[in-house]
Amino acid sequence: MEIQASHVFTSRDLAKSREFYTEVVGLLVSDEDRNTLYLRGLEERAHHSLVIKHSDEPSACHRVGMRVFEDEELDRAKHHFERLGLPCQWVDVPFQGRTLQTVDAVGTPLEIVATMTQRPRRDMDVQVHRGGAARRFDHYQITVPEVAKAAEFYTSIGFRIADYITAGEHAVGAFLHVKDTPYDIVFVERDGPAFHHCAYIIMHIQAMLRACDTAGVLGWPDCVEYGPGKHALGHSYYVYLLDPDGHRVELLLPPIVYMGRCACDFGCDANYACDGMLGIASPKLLVFQPIAISRMGDRKHSRHQPTAISREIPSLDCMTSRRVGSA
Repeated sequence: MEIQASHVFTSRDLAKSREFYTEVVGLLVSDEDRNTLYLRGLEERAHHSLVIKHSDEPSACHRVGMRVFEDEELDRAKHHFERLGLPCQWVDVPFQGRTLQTVDAVGTPLEIVATMTQRPRRDMDVQVHRGGAARRFDHYQITVPEVAKAAEFYTSIGFRIADYITAGEHAVGAFLHVKDTPYDIVFVERDGPAFHHCAYIIMHIQAMLRACDTAGVLGWPDCVEYGPGKHALGHSYYVYLLDPDGHRVELLLPPIVYMGRCACDFGCDANYACDGMLGIASPKLLVFQPIAISRMGDRKHSRHQPTAISREIPSLDCMTSRRVGSA
């Protein structure tokens, strides 16, 4: 499986969300109806990497989405998750092929697909580029109480640890990847599981500044939450924005790609850290690519406050929300 994302937000005002994500972030509208927006980046052929649904409910994160290469891998994934005692169900989702919903070992809801309706890339059609001209989905960050447990679960399905943070011998952060980027999914120790942010790649600093300027012109001068700045891991420039409903989205330049090999005793091919360093040596069963996050939000976010995912799972397609402290 591989990682590419297709997350689902909720909005109390779809018109404002549409304006923010098309004019500020620079995403394209693939399809829309009265209650739903389907958006993608300029380089993306998959029908959507972001879905926004109208809702008057409080903030929540419904699902983190993944995509596999082959449809048969969905059956392998289902078998693997059921062996771990995790609930699974097949669901019908517009513009997606067969879709599996489950949860990970720390309670994060997952949605896994193999195929999706295709749309043309528009990266060369400069006349449609707006704001940050977001190219493609890059990663998302989730807060969880047990980082090592999350890392062990994801390495068991094909992810590798690119970097990590410890307090003494205790893991408090893990950066995991399945493609040649510094990270595809990040876990940080806090209350959760809770959705912190998603990120889109942009091409240059000018696009980042244009996104910030556009937000100000359109009436969201306070939407720049943090940055611009420069990450230590990947060395990419970034800015964090809050959309009209308080959802956090990061715009970042393409990070550098490390070409070295890990020198650990596990003989892995990780770039500059590995699962062996956290004492994890699980078999790699599946190969994922991130595709989706689903959540619901209102405007009452404090700075760096994650959107909570309910740890109680009454059903796989309806998650309640609870607030947690600042991230």
